[in-house]
Amino acid sequence: MLQGLGLDAASEQVYRALLAEPALEYAALAESSGLTQAQIGAALDRLADLALLRKSRQNPDRWHPVSLERGVAALLRRQEAELAARREALLAGQAAAVAFNESVTRRRSQMPGGVEQITALDDIQTLMESLLYAADNEVCSIVPNVMPAEALQASRPLDEDLTARGVRLRIVCHEAIRSNATALAYERAMLALGAQVRTAAAVPIRLLIVDRTSAVVPFDPESRETGAILTTAPGMVRALCELFDRLWDGAAPLEPTPPSDAATGLTDSEAELLKLLSGGLTDEAAAKRLGVSVRTVKRRMEDLMRRLEAGSRFEAGARAAKRGWL
Repeated sequence: MLQGLGLDAASEQVYRALLAEPALEYAALAESSGLTQAQIGAALDRLADLALLRKSRQNPDRWHPVSLERGVAALLRRQEAELAARREALLAGQAAAVAFNESVTRRRSQMPGGVEQITALDDIQTLMESLLYAADNEVCSIVPNVMPAEALQASRPLDEDLTARGVRLRIVCHEAIRSNATALAYERAMLALGAQVRTAAAVPIRLLIVDRTSAVVPFDPESRETGAILTTAPGMVRALCELFDRLWDGAAPLEPTPPSDAATGLTDSEAELLKLLSGGLTDEAAAKRLGVSVRTVKRRMEDLMRRLEAGSRFEAGARAAKRGWL
């Protein structure tokens, strides 16, 4: 019972034994508790430190246990004091972190032209962590290629923190993730946490935008060695936001659930679309039947054609039938 208040098991055992029989000697305590005399000595020292023992009034050379009520009150006061001290330390640490972050933000806002080049990979990682953990409202990301499993694993804590804090997370990935099981599973996990994910056939550049006030792009998209560019210049950030918004509007939403048919890899909506179009329906009629936009129908059909490696819809229909998709 008292271990939850900071008392270890051996000390609580000795304290209870003394409450039941205050005059117990070391040897008797050892015999009744199964503890060694060294353990009992350490327990007595601990009890004295916690004010659960006091000098006996009858025999000043001996310790006497305080009442259980007084002992519990003393332990509670000690715990409350430790919690208050820990809280003060945490608040001080938080204040220091906020002050440091503000100083970094001020320094970056004073950069010539609002642009900074970071070349070392570790410094880039630190920058990304700093920006993402400081995000308040929205993070927009463009991922032009399929990230390896280790990179996805490294990104998970940052992405999970964003969604847990209610930060709007929007990601545009290359459509190649739809045929990569690891990347697809990761993005669907992000969907389950509240992120929004879309895919596009043409993804121009890696981009990260935080709260529409800071943006990070590669210094040279063709070479990782040149590092990244951080910009807080309003004009540049606005242009990059418009790039993201246009790409987002034209991208296809990623379905939140895995394919319903393990044999074909098709979702229910994709299978239904193939049936409708193979039956002669136009894009407009299929969109109305499925309750989606014509643009969504076109995107889904383009994705199906890519997966079927077909150059036309007629060829896609023939290949789908050959694979047993129809």
